[in-house]
Amino acid sequence: PASPWPDRLWLAALLLAAAAGAWSAFDYGRQHLDAADLRAAFGGGLATLLRVAVLIAIASAIWVPVGVWIGLRPRWAQRLQPVAQLLAAFPANVLFPVAVIAILATGADPDIWLSPLMVLGTQWYILFNVIAGASAVPTDLREAASVYRLRSWTWWRRAILPAVFPYYVTGALTASGGSWNASIVAEWVSWGDQHVQAYGLGSYIARATAAGDFPRIVLGVAVMSLFVTAFNRALWRPLYAYAERRLRLD
Repeated sequence: PASPWPDRLWLAALLLAAAAGAWSAFDYGRQHLDAADLRAAFGGGLATLLRVAVLIAIASAIWVPVGVWIGLRPRWAQRLQPVAQLLAAFPANVLFPVAVIAILATGADPDIWLSPLMVLGTQWYILFNVIAGASAVPTDLREAASVYRLRSWTWWRRAILPAVFPYYVTGALTASGGSWNASIVAEWVSWGDQHVQAYGLGSYIARATAAGDFPRIVLGVAVMSLFVTAFNRALWRPLYAYAERRLRLD
């Protein structure tokens, strides 16, 4: 058998390179940043985390029932999937000037009304995956639900939600990651010389980018990577494991 030492050497070299890069970034940040910058970045990260969680929950409440309804009706699925694909390809930033004008004209709170811009282009991943999951529900399961006369919430809880849950987790995970990225342009929106911003990590990174402030750009990106990784490990990985262990139809 081949010796495992070459693989171990490569792994050790990668770990050393990662450690050296992390130390260089830390030392660079220590020289150019202070505790106030850390508080601003982590505070903004918590605000953006709250927005992402709320937006994904709202999008799920809307698009899971719609996706199930479409997925269980192949004729409608063929008609509506191109429409959904067109909406997914629509550039959400086209609506940003409208949001700026509306917020300035009405005096609305940007912390609330800029938030939907984060999920405009990413919510469709939930819909696509739920449609795929509902379309893959075995005919035997549908017939069994009909024979046992499962209705209303029992039908959802016992039959459909377990069947589409693995697909939903994939779509929600993708939508969540996309929303984090979209926060950089959605929390700090400009139209001409008018600027509207919401408190969050996305606006922190956007302001630093506009100012050419490289240390704070690095800090913001590092904090966002930390939040996304922690969120995935705390929520999405356990949900994936649960779906793989308990909700497989094969």
